[in-house]
Amino acid sequence: MIWNEVTKTIAHRRSIRKYSPRPVTAEELETILECGLMAPTGSNNQRWFTAAVTDPALLEEVGVLQKKAMLAMPGLPASKLENLKKPDFSPTFGAPLLLIVCKPDGGHDIDACLLGENMVLAAESLGLGTCVLGSVTMALHGEAGKAFLKKLGVPEGHSCVYGIAVGAPAEEPAPTPREKKYAVIG
Repeated sequence: MIWNEVTKTIAHRRSIRKYSPRPVTAEELETILECGLMAPTGSNNQRWFTAAVTDPALLEEVGVLQKKAMLAMPGLPASKLENLKKPDFSPTFGAPLLLIVCKPDGGHDIDACLLGENMVLAAESLGLGTCVLGSVTMALHGEAGKAFLKKLGVPEGHSCVYGIAVGAPAEEPAPTPREKKYAVIG
């Protein structure tokens, strides 16, 4: 494998589930958001929207919605159920920033996914940690979720694809083994 700054950033990135209380700076946030906007899109349509949530009250509110949605999941593993019931458990792991990535209803997820990958790698390159959160999607559907998205200024007719917790890492997880799931033909 060829190693350079980009491949090293990709290889070093881990899902972070413990964050320091240090806020993400305005310059870091702008860099992350601008890097997201540099992602490729089909026909250059740029059909996405990102809400950056740093307000502690709003982070708490989305956390309550996440817990409710996760507790309603059938077949939730006992370990996750146990965590959810802890009063100090935060579904965003205490990150000081939550990015909520949205797309137009009926649109394709791929553009929003490319946007998020750019933001995750930009955060890593700045020394910040991230964790992609599918539970945000579950939490922000339905009437309460739509009301929350409206409060964040998400355009009408958009829905959440996923969330990204962002902050200064308070842990350094070891890499998990990766299987070689690809084929080279030709």
